[in-house]
Amino acid sequence: MQPRKVIFLSMIICYIGFGVIIPILAPLIREIGLQERHAGIVISIAALVLLLAAPFWGTQSDRLGRKKVMVIGFVGFSFSLAFFAFLGWIGMKDLLPINVVFILLLSSRIMFGFFFPAISSSSQALMADLTSVQERSAGMAMIGAATGIGFIIGPALGAFLSTISLVFPVIITALFALIAVILIAIQIPKTEPAVVANKHNKIKLTTSGLRPYLLIAASVMSMIVMLQVTSGFFIQDRFSLNSKETASWVGIGMFAVGIMMALVQMTVIQKRQYSPRSLVRIGLPILLLGFVLLIEWNHLAGFVIAFMLFGIGGGFLMSGYTAGISLSAGKENQGTAGGLTAVATGIGSLVAPIVGTELYRIHPDTPYWVCITISLLLIIYVFSSHKGLVIDQTVKNETSENKASLV
Repeated sequence: MQPRKVIFLSMIICYIGFGVIIPILAPLIREIGLQERHAGIVISIAALVLLLAAPFWGTQSDRLGRKKVMVIGFVGFSFSLAFFAFLGWIGMKDLLPINVVFILLLSSRIMFGFFFPAISSSSQALMADLTSVQERSAGMAMIGAATGIGFIIGPALGAFLSTISLVFPVIITALFALIAVILIAIQIPKTEPAVVANKHNKIKLTTSGLRPYLLIAASVMSMIVMLQVTSGFFIQDRFSLNSKETASWVGIGMFAVGIMMALVQMTVIQKRQYSPRSLVRIGLPILLLGFVLLIEWNHLAGFVIAFMLFGIGGGFLMSGYTAGISLSAGKENQGTAGGLTAVATGIGSLVAPIVGTELYRIHPDTPYWVCITISLLLIIYVFSSHKGLVIDQTVKNETSENKASLV
């Protein structure tokens, strides 16, 4: 198997592990006897560690080599998933006190958050090593596609296999990760770091367009993660579902998100060159409509349609803020731009689970009313602001061959 295909498959497995937890977390937490806020803490601790560990693994990828870091990452990743599944089983069987199970669950998620960026950062660096300048965009697009596919398969796999046991899909994903270790060890060549960072390349937060898109990135990711964490509790309580039914319907919803997001990014956005501002202007009203529909339509069909709207809106928004940050940074600062995007989305992923579950305890609709409010404020901003979201032509037009037409 070609190294690029191994990277592609490895990243799919990586993000399956990220998404497989989504449909089973809410019912698992309740089966163990924990509360909604514990689910938020479980998600947030992984996001915090991931945010802190990413720079470390980026450095180790340069020092130790991409292949070695990928292997280390997948071994730790597999163990963290297997440990989580084992603890979930112990919790459901009441073999240990609830508080002990919760602390151990946190430790498994800390391991997950620590090893996850070892895979993602070294995979991106390795793809850069294996591609020429002309092939780089196509190579990175492969990683982006793998991420989307993993997000589609993960929740669907979790929902389908949870009918056997709530922890069974996590065990299967841990085995997938071990298969990735074997493929990497056999098929991936040893490579030297392709690029040495230029210490003189700096990007300022005052750069035109940068801060608004970072704010949009953090806000959008906060809403999406809040939805992911609370939707299981919401659908279970509203429709009086059991644990397995809840996992199945959440998996269907997340599958709808992934499918619609992939369709938007691979068809609509690819066929026409949109400016970042146009993308966020299209995406925000669609996202808003999804939250309104989720609250107001008291039917499982409404739940699925709302999640389809989340996928469509999210597809436009993620492409918009990523392009906005990238174009604002300029040609020499793309690595820094990627880091800033990760920090902005990481902050959203860190804060949203705890805030979302606490809001849910007030009332099941409260997290989504907060998301509606955030969406409305962002809509007012992006439709009234022209200066903040327009990127300087001197920054945007890095080369004559890749000028984007603004619509």
